[in-house]
Amino acid sequence: MNLKSRAIAPLLMTQLCLLSSLGLSSCAALPLRTSEPELVSLSELAIGDQTTAAIDRLVTDSLWDNGPGVAVLILNDGEIWQKGYGFSNVLERRPITPDTVFDLASVSKQMTAMGILILMEAGELALEDAVSDHVPDFVDPNPDDPILITDLLYHTSGLADYTGGAWEGTDEEFARLTVEDHLQWLNEQETEGDRGVEFEYNNSGYALLALIIERVSGQSFAEFMADQIFIPLGMNDTLVFTELGQRIPNQAEGYIVSKKGNVNQSTLPSVIVGDGNIFSSVIDLARYDQALRNGDLVDAETLELAFTPGALDDGETFPYGLGWEVSEDYVEHSGGWYGTSTFYRHYTEMPLTIIVLSNDENYEVNELVDNLAELLR
Repeated sequence: MNLKSRAIAPLLMTQLCLLSSLGLSSCAALPLRTSEPELVSLSELAIGDQTTAAIDRLVTDSLWDNGPGVAVLILNDGEIWQKGYGFSNVLERRPITPDTVFDLASVSKQMTAMGILILMEAGELALEDAVSDHVPDFVDPNPDDPILITDLLYHTSGLADYTGGAWEGTDEEFARLTVEDHLQWLNEQETEGDRGVEFEYNNSGYALLALIIERVSGQSFAEFMADQIFIPLGMNDTLVFTELGQRIPNQAEGYIVSKKGNVNQSTLPSVIVGDGNIFSSVIDLARYDQALRNGDLVDAETLELAFTPGALDDGETFPYGLGWEVSEDYVEHSGGWYGTSTFYRHYTEMPLTIIVLSNDENYEVNELVDNLAELLR
């Protein structure tokens, strides 16, 4: 397997921080090309005092006093601004900082898609391959018109969704569901539609993509993502949650805040991957986003494909690419799960990215991103 070297060394950051000192690393488990990636240098974003004060007002006005909060990242033309607000642990009054680690929830999907694209560029699979080509024990509902990898990426598979009404298992069974267990469950379900005829957001499709990554690479999903993305980019605080009780250093505790401001802990851990369960910080996501822009993960043409709206078999397009919701001048993805709410917006017509991670599952992250974009543009 010939996979592209994607290496950016760890960076020293403060709350308003400088990213620098980038070098070459290598993958432990997979052969690499010898070409070096473009080196990145990010400097502190020169936001004036008035803009900084306006950002602070936007954020603090949206939070409850002494409650959970948010980490905010702004990347603009190679410069970075990031700051934490509120508490990662309300009881201990531990503040959120840029290196606080959050459950990304469905923002993980674009990273899963990136894993598929890395394998595609390495010649290990094609997006038009049938799922059964790589997972032969997948029971395709219509072998004459098989479900393709693209159907999983674009949410056009018509498969049942384990997070929807088809799931009838217990919470304990849900928590322990692995991608292999999920395949067996999926094989026993009736489909909800034909492939290629309708966009229907589907978490099962991305869990199946994680299994494809495992079968093709010969590694666990967590190992593959670490070797091909997290470690080379210096994303030292980013990991895939794979075991109940797994300790995540500097993790934000999850909460749900009611409309009256009542704060309750909120958690429903699970071990299934692909559709979620990547944990990261805004510090690490700054490295990841800059690698997207520099072509250190996949080539520019491949990234453009990821940012292109999908199409149904009849030619009708819809605003979802390969793990990204697609708008005219940006791509984005939201995430929400027990105790977390996340939003990642990456502008394609200008070098601007805004990311907000919250440990309150009710927090309107999309509204803050919209407000920040209006303030900055």
